[in-house]
Amino acid sequence: MAIRIWHQSFTDITKLPGYKSMLQNHASGICEASTSVDVHGVKPGTYPEGMAPIDMVAYRWAHHLVFVQVVENAMRAEREGYDAVAISCFVDPGLALARSVTNIPILSSLENSLLVSSLIGRSFGLIALDEAMAETVTELIREYGYEDRVAVVAPLDPPINEFELDEAFAGSKMFVERFSRQARELIAAGADVIIPAEGVLNTVLVRNGLQAIDGVPVLDSYGALLAQTEAMVRLQRSTGLSVSRKGIYRQPPQSLVDHLRGLTADILLSAKREAGAGAPAKSAGDR
Repeated sequence: MAIRIWHQSFTDITKLPGYKSMLQNHASGICEASTSVDVHGVKPGTYPEGMAPIDMVAYRWAHHLVFVQVVENAMRAEREGYDAVAISCFVDPGLALARSVTNIPILSSLENSLLVSSLIGRSFGLIALDEAMAETVTELIREYGYEDRVAVVAPLDPPINEFELDEAFAGSKMFVERFSRQARELIAAGADVIIPAEGVLNTVLVRNGLQAIDGVPVLDSYGALLAQTEAMVRLQRSTGLSVSRKGIYRQPPQSLVDHLRGLTADILLSAKREAGAGAPAKSAGDR
């Protein structure tokens, strides 16, 4: 039976044509012929003009508001008949929240990469795009209980953003060499699996054919995410396996979801009106 996967990116993919094309092409090579993967990003305009998605990672309040889009899209995917959602972002945006309000499998990049890496190695090295991303990934690793399996989490040196990476999709031997040099430092620190800890970074390396460095696998996190998503759909269909409704995945009634959605929209609109759209923030001396 056919499988429909809603792919959810944390980027505005209309601004990253190379990334979007690679996602679609790679999905066709990973998934079964009967599986369809529809690529979605966040709403155009989510990131202010000139701001790369990675630049917003440093701001937790901004995380919270953008996460809302991911959760709403997960609910939309279920309403529209998708069998699962695959979130290709290493801050796992809205992952626990989305699982708590849907009945289809919801998977995301970091959690799944740690799970798959544990099947092929014992000590992982992760390379993020910048320091803020590395900090967030480190927090999630502790939350997921993988702290003892991670040798090091490091920012790419020097840092790079998604717009710069998008240019490397045409092929960049120089970028692969740069990444490999840093990966060897992680291997020297004890890593036996390298995880490129960002979606665009991962797909650039896939596009450039990097699968291993000195015998150490470089995980294709997007390929692993799609393959695992297909597997979870099949498990749900064949065995009835579903997310636990105890603890953090306890499912709220739809009436509560609808009520809070409307209330939150009203609060944000009121806040925008009160603050004055586009008005400069007051300095401490003006208050």
